[in-house]
Amino acid sequence: MNIDYDEVLHYLGYHNNHRPYENTGELITECIIEIKGIAQKQYVYDIFDTEHKNGKILLKQSNVTLYGHDIAHHLKHSSKAALMAVTLGLEVDKRISLYLRINPTKGLILDACASAAVEALCDEVEGKIRLKAASEGLYITSRYSPGYGDLPLCLQGDIAAALDTYRKIGLAVTKDFLLAPRKSVIAIIGVQQVLPDKRGCGNKCKLCSAVNCQYRKGENFFE
Repeated sequence: MNIDYDEVLHYLGYHNNHRPYENTGELITECIIEIKGIAQKQYVYDIFDTEHKNGKILLKQSNVTLYGHDIAHHLKHSSKAALMAVTLGLEVDKRISLYLRINPTKGLILDACASAAVEALCDEVEGKIRLKAASEGLYITSRYSPGYGDLPLCLQGDIAAALDTYRKIGLAVTKDFLLAPRKSVIAIIGVQQVLPDKRGCGNKCKLCSAVNCQYRKGENFFE
């Protein structure tokens, strides 16, 4: 698993080409190695035909109905949608929790490294979906997760059930619709015959209306 150093800096709030002090940089590298050693790369995905009806998107052969203006726009050309779920496993959560108690700085950095790692795993799975779509002469959109824009977070439970995530990769959804293990992601990718709109590619913040998100603002915790 490739954990991008600059992606870790993003999660730590570094921005505008700011770089960490030398000792912080060494600790980041140490934490990247540690996450690589304990993370379990587990994932599941499936592709469903879509039905666009009354402003909602029904995924056939499942009980998932997507609703909200943003996801309708994101999938407006998609005749299919891929549902995906990834997790790094429980050991990552346990290690972060341990360090937050005994060494908070290292705990924060380890947390950021895990966030970058789960994004890297998402990229790998997205690549598999892209290849599968390409084999049928189709294209894919960028991924979109419950909680982005006006797509309700509660849909995580429906998607997890459709993918049988608990049995297949040990990923559960809590009563508050959060993922457990915490370093996990559920996402939706459109599959379509036309090239997707590439505006915002490479910057997921442009796809999300959460303008007050700390990662959008790039707050720096260490300088």
